[in-house]
Amino acid sequence: MREVLVIGGTGAQGLPVVKALSQSGRYTARVLTRNLGSKRAREISKLSNVTLIQGSQDNQKDLHKAFKGVWGAWVNTDGFTLGEKNELFYGIRAYEIARHEGVQHYIYAGTDYAVKDADWDANFHWGHNDAKGRVADLILSHKHDGMKVSVLTTGPYMDMLFDERGKIPLIAVEDVGAYSLWMFENPSESTGLQLKVATDAVTFEEIAGVFTKVTGKKAVHEYVPLEQYLLAAEPYPDAPANWAAGPDAPRDESTMTWRENFGPWWRYWGEGFCENRDFALLDRIHPKRIKSLEEWMRLVGYNGQAKPVLKGAEDLRAVQQAIEKASTAHMS
Repeated sequence: MREVLVIGGTGAQGLPVVKALSQSGRYTARVLTRNLGSKRAREISKLSNVTLIQGSQDNQKDLHKAFKGVWGAWVNTDGFTLGEKNELFYGIRAYEIARHEGVQHYIYAGTDYAVKDADWDANFHWGHNDAKGRVADLILSHKHDGMKVSVLTTGPYMDMLFDERGKIPLIAVEDVGAYSLWMFENPSESTGLQLKVATDAVTFEEIAGVFTKVTGKKAVHEYVPLEQYLLAAEPYPDAPANWAAGPDAPRDESTMTWRENFGPWWRYWGEGFCENRDFALLDRIHPKRIKSLEEWMRLVGYNGQAKPVLKGAEDLRAVQQAIEKASTAHMS
């Protein structure tokens, strides 16, 4: 079986990729993770044909070790931890190191390049999308002799409704695994391809309507001024864009605040700059894909209750809970 390195394998997108590789019977997965003992790392370590390797995606020695000897790679750098500048650097270095180590097929998990889509209007620049957009453009521009390259571009996760967010266009992350397998197994079509995926394109009013239809609970979409929302929703006061790294994460001139980052995020989706997805192509690639928000809600039993989806948010909550627990124990 061919071995595939997965970077970001404990994240929201990476988990279904690791599971798809494991269940295929044609691949083994090598997963790079900072913490072998984390909840998600322990979960995937129980899967067949999966091995874990300890290391960081922002350490070049770890990247060399991780890429060495694998046939393929699926790479999703964590901008919410790295920050825009480091995600750009390590996104490029991961690609370069993969070529050095002889990887045969490289899939990069990208996002819509917002400021480019908005004709370079700086009002639509936000860090964690644009860093990935730059990396995707660069690696697709190189010749693919020696290493085939594909880019899988997702939008907001449909699963983020569990995190009390809802955006357009939405992707059910469980389908990311199937799209990734297709890329590995169809290089004649996927080499040099930037496949932009989604499950359903919906308005906020439609989200509320589908929720009511599925759950029987009344829901309405109510407009909230952007500044009011951003102030209330930031993870903690004056949080940086790479908030998942914690309040002590290094900052410099390139660091956006969470509010500076997500203001353009909302404007980009709300003003329709995102390129439309080719749903006919997605149906051909993945005939069994989840095809609508309603289908997804029924499949997962969505009822509006919040639960963590992004790994960074889950890790940060775990740290905060540990601090609170230690503080309570000290006081008692």
